[in-house]
Amino acid sequence: MTTHRHQTPLRGVKVIPKPPEADPEYKAVNYEYAGREGRIHEVVEIAGRELAKVGFEDKKIVYYYLEDLKLDESAERRTFDE
Repeated sequence: MTTHRHQTPLRGVKVIPKPPEADPEYKAVNYEYAGREGRIHEVVEIAGRELAKVGFEDKKIVYYYLEDLKLDESAERRTFDE
């Protein structure tokens, strides 16, 4: 069983997914939402990699590796309590 650790400070930050072309880790839905603006709902670390749950305007949730997201560096950081 793999353990994971939550990273909440990025919750609510605007991101634009930029997954690498033809990456076998990603599916068609990842590429469909690539380039669209979304917001991070949460980030978890699984097996040493950070995976972000990203929500989009149409309420779709898509997962991306944090390293494949362009973060809005000026965005306010929040936690689950806010």
